[in-house]
Amino acid sequence: MASRLLNDEEEACDAVQDAFCNLLEARSPASYDEARYRLFAVLKNVCINKLRRRRAVASGAMPEQPVEQPGTIDAERLRAELLGSLTPLQREVFCLALDDELEYEEIAERLGMSIEGVRTHMCRARKILREKYKKLEL
Repeated sequence: MASRLLNDEEEACDAVQDAFCNLLEARSPASYDEARYRLFAVLKNVCINKLRRRRAVASGAMPEQPVEQPGTIDAERLRAELLGSLTPLQREVFCLALDDELEYEEIAERLGMSIEGVRTHMCRARKILREKYKKLEL
């Protein structure tokens, strides 16, 4: 499909790789058919963006900012949005565990709380993040 749209084998290979990279950032598909559909939809959009850039270069007017592809995710924005749904203590426990890779015992000691309290906050944080993530339309 990419070869037919772009009429350039190398650019088509790049488009397929870009499409797969975009899909890796998105949530997992529920079925084979959904994965196939999303792959072709993203690949088509990647090819269209490449054609637009090609046309802009040919006309001498290079776009100032790259055209954002539908289906791409700004990871920092997504992280901030998800972490914003947690309480400050849940966010701190969660970030210490994942970002700083601290053990529950170390987190409990650092925050002056019990290990069971750390486990409870992690469990609640994961549940909230999982529910929030499922509700997002990516």
